[in-house]
Amino acid sequence: MEGIFLIDKPAGMTSFDVIRKLRGKLNTKEIGHAGTLDPMATGLLVVLVGKATKLSDLLTSETKSYQGTITFGTATDTYDRLGKITETMTDFTLNELDIDTTIKSFLVKDSQVPPIYSAIKIQGKKLYQYARQEQSIEIEERPMEILSFVRTTALIQNSFSFEIEVSKGTYIRSIAHDFGIVLGIPSHLSALRRTQSGRYSISTAYRLTEIDEFTLPNFSLEDYAKSLPKLVIEDYLIPLIRNGVRLDERQTTMEGPFTAYNKQEQPIAIFKKDGKNYKPLIQLGE
Repeated sequence: MEGIFLIDKPAGMTSFDVIRKLRGKLNTKEIGHAGTLDPMATGLLVVLVGKATKLSDLLTSETKSYQGTITFGTATDTYDRLGKITETMTDFTLNELDIDTTIKSFLVKDSQVPPIYSAIKIQGKKLYQYARQEQSIEIEERPMEILSFVRTTALIQNSFSFEIEVSKGTYIRSIAHDFGIVLGIPSHLSALRRTQSGRYSISTAYRLTEIDEFTLPNFSLEDYAKSLPKLVIEDYLIPLIRNGVRLDERQTTMEGPFTAYNKQEQPIAIFKKDGKNYKPLIQLGE
């Protein structure tokens, strides 16, 4: 069993909970995912099985889209509705123009401070471990990019919903928390659903209850290979590639991942750039 499964993660489960269940359902130990979802969040979890696990770094680095809700009046230590309330405000004035203006200000931001309750490691220790032990730690801002951010509902009961597309490593919880800081009103993320991860959409995802050992992946490795730019290689390179030899600028100058084919249009390997050379990531058609 190998390939790419799209799973609609239910609320209340960690991403690892999903992987653990799928190990049993699919009867495999070689399984991982391409981008964690918090327990509160629902939606698209891209699950990689067999040789597809080697695609993890490539797929994790792609942009992701979400639908969410920000609620004003309370802030929490986790920046979402599951955390402990750290600040409350009952008397404040807020309108949709304030919200839309703040959204525009976020579109030009290029960094954020991650939540203390996250798995980022600092000095060999995960941030949430510092939080649970009530230890202070300085958290530096990290790069992020918000490609789109749109309010999708009116302001109702101190909440509004939105759609957002962001770069790898962007925390929607931090955006929700920082939104309130800009407005001077405590806020938190009260709902989140991932709808897109790179080229993959929630629209074709399986529910966990639909998976068993006979379930086919949404996409095979060959499907993924065909979606990449194509490089036709000389025959003498094929046995060298099978032995792990890298390509270089004599064969291509492509920046992103690509698939190498022989002259008979058969896929040979998926490559990714590694420094000045190109590393064979997954062998195909062996």
